[in-house]
Amino acid sequence: MENKIKELEKDLKRNHETVQKIAKSVAELLQKASQPGEKVPKAKQNKSTKSWSKFDAKPEISDCFFADKQPPKSDIHMLDVYNELKFDNPDGGAWKQGWDVQYDPSQFSESKKLKVFLVPHSHNDPGWIKTFEKYFSDQTKHILDNLVQKISEDSRRKFIWAEISYLDLWWKSSDSAARNQFKELVKSGQVEIVTGGWVMNDEANTHYYAMIEQLTSGHEWLVQRMGITPQNGWAIDPFGMSASMAYLLKRAGLENMVIQRVHYAIKKAFALKKNLEFRWRQNWGKWSLFYDFDISCNYLSFLHFTDRDGQTDMLCHMMPFYSYDVPHTCGPDPKVCCQFDFRRMNTGFRSGQTPIGCPWKIPSVPITDANVDKKARLLLDQYRKKASLYKTNVLLVQLGDDFRYDTALEFDQQFINYQKLFDHMNNLKELSVEVKHFSKSKHSV
Repeated sequence: MENKIKELEKDLKRNHETVQKIAKSVAELLQKASQPGEKVPKAKQNKSTKSWSKFDAKPEISDCFFADKQPPKSDIHMLDVYNELKFDNPDGGAWKQGWDVQYDPSQFSESKKLKVFLVPHSHNDPGWIKTFEKYFSDQTKHILDNLVQKISEDSRRKFIWAEISYLDLWWKSSDSAARNQFKELVKSGQVEIVTGGWVMNDEANTHYYAMIEQLTSGHEWLVQRMGITPQNGWAIDPFGMSASMAYLLKRAGLENMVIQRVHYAIKKAFALKKNLEFRWRQNWGKWSLFYDFDISCNYLSFLHFTDRDGQTDMLCHMMPFYSYDVPHTCGPDPKVCCQFDFRRMNTGFRSGQTPIGCPWKIPSVPITDANVDKKARLLLDQYRKKASLYKTNVLLVQLGDDFRYDTALEFDQQFINYQKLFDHMNNLKELSVEVKHFSKSKHSV
């Protein structure tokens, strides 16, 4: 590891030196091109053993015309947004960092149904309070074991998985029957691999090389074991989001992404204008490409085409509320949403587990024939309020938290109770809603 770090430091130093040389070379070219009567020398074919990095030949000015082309325009520019935000954090009521969300019931009808897709998930940090191996033995192994068993029991059940490092460890410790069953669930669309990185990497202060390396490691594993690559990104816990990550995911073949940990002021500003779903466009500066890519001008010209013409825009869904746990995902009122986290019922905890309950003192209870109508309408009200923050009538609702579903009982608690709510909502035309677990997403092969 020390040797690898030393080599990486050397590579970074060489990269920095190369970038400086490139910048100097292009600056000289531009200066000569601006002088009357000066003719820019054409690049010579370098047939010697010396490399481009020695700068024996200089590229033509026409090869670097991307520097003078303006980037594609965007509807929202984040620097402008930051200039407008006050960051004053007034108390918004139930949605503390927002406002009292209301909606017009007439906007929903039989022809304009609200379509809700529930996404069960379990966020597994590869190292946080415990070590990677301790988390696996205590919880993650049980999650994946139970996933294979419980999702297979009902074709309507769906689940997503993100962290390939844990999947690899489970794969090595499982028998062929479990591995084959997992592959069948992925093939059928009941289990979807999202992002597919070795970890769910941080972004804001992370070097792009590390982003690429961990993403490549995860995708190679998926291709070799299952012959797939993911289509959807899932970044609910990185502290800080980066346009570089959206760009890399798009270049890796992904089409959509979900993000969560964005500053509350930005979420509120976007929600007010129903801009929580958008196409993320990278507004690279004139020279930023030099810092990111190879020094060959042919390569840079190719990147000019993809970036400067807006070809790598990524469809992005921003979650509006405080966290990705159940109390903060069904709608703006956490004391209501918490009632629909059926893990929080006072039964069914493994030995050594502490009942987590609801901090708002309203307990979660099983769904029965006697309470299903009341509970369904209560939950639907939150779905509608959340949907009012988006432009379309299609709503994404997450159902999970850190290291969730580590018991078979929790799978039953969540899936059985939600299925009762789904069936009741879908059978009442007056509710004008269609709710189910997320639809099958095709992995590319």
